[in-house]
Amino acid sequence: MTCPHAVRHSPSGPEWGYGGSGPADCARSVLLALADAATADAHYQAFKADVISRVPDDGAVISRAAVAAWLAGQTDAAARPSVGRAA
Repeated sequence: MTCPHAVRHSPSGPEWGYGGSGPADCARSVLLALADAATADAHYQAFKADVISRVPDDGAVISRAAVAAWLAGQTDAAARPSVGRAA
């Protein structure tokens, strides 16, 4: 499945392999294809950093299952209470 470019940062289109505006749009577009807008908007910058910025220049295939597993890890982490040191 390909996903349409959801323009937010890069009118010239999605890119990958670094941490700029094209990869931000790529990450958001991928997440929008597989999740609701609120979820995509909450996580696309982290998805860009963790996944999209590491895709080689010649491209890659990212499976739905891999994206779902990444998202599950993000939402599981958000649901866990944070534990700090006592003062």
